[in-house]
Amino acid sequence: MTRATLPAKSDIALSIGEVSRLISVPPGVLRSWEREALILPDRTEGGHRIYRNHHLRRLRKIARLYFVEKLNPTAIRRELGPEKERRAGNFVDWALGQKLRSIRKKKGMTLNQTAGKSGLSASFISALERGNTGVSLEALFRLSEALGTTIPSLKGLEETGTATSHFVKADERQRFETDDGLIVIEDLIPKPAGMEAQISTFEVGAESDGEYSHRGQEFLIVLEGQLAFWLEPGTRHDLLPGDVMYLHSHLKHRWRNEGPTPTRVLWVNAALPHSATSDPGAAHHTAVDVPSEPLMAGK
Repeated sequence: MTRATLPAKSDIALSIGEVSRLISVPPGVLRSWEREALILPDRTEGGHRIYRNHHLRRLRKIARLYFVEKLNPTAIRRELGPEKERRAGNFVDWALGQKLRSIRKKKGMTLNQTAGKSGLSASFISALERGNTGVSLEALFRLSEALGTTIPSLKGLEETGTATSHFVKADERQRFETDDGLIVIEDLIPKPAGMEAQISTFEVGAESDGEYSHRGQEFLIVLEGQLAFWLEPGTRHDLLPGDVMYLHSHLKHRWRNEGPTPTRVLWVNAALPHSATSDPGAAHHTAVDVPSEPLMAGK
């Protein structure tokens, strides 16, 4: 096998065709290695595969073991171990794909309808439901919004149809954790309900993995740590404990924990009718510094 010279860049983003030519492996073989969980490329919002430097390093090892050493996929997995250099937040979860399909069908939505509401491709959603591809946190935000659910609900118990409980014990919250352990999201209110309230814990370096937007309005208050928050059209806010961010959710936004310690955030989302968010001129946002003295509710 011949090896092409890799361009000198800090990182790359290559398509499956470019990788095929670079390491002299047919695209069909690359897809089969992905199905065998030997490699997990990143994905664009449209579901297209993106290969980076660490993917190429692993693929060259796989190619040597497969074509030269004549090892089968099972033996290669034992030889190389799991792919540890995956991008944070991009993961494959078989049960998650099944839950997505179950919720989609219960709501009577087709793949194309879900794609239209989420901005993701129908082929990507289908592959995710079958457990054939990884998914970023940003894509999960889009899917949960399109399906009228929350990310923890995608991993938790079945939704019952109405939120009748007024009390949720701390150890009974529906909980979602990325496979790298960088992000934990806990639902405070059972779904479905008129609003969403969550406590999220972001380890150092955790991020939204892209910007996203949705219907409604939301606010968040930093409980511990710090959070960098970007809001359309490019405004950055650096939130510290007690700081509050309020926004109309159709504005694109993203976030990242750039601090030295984990960050805990209370995040509340409330849906609004289309008419309340359709006028861009009605949108506004603000970052608020909360006094250090706690606000006490009257008894």
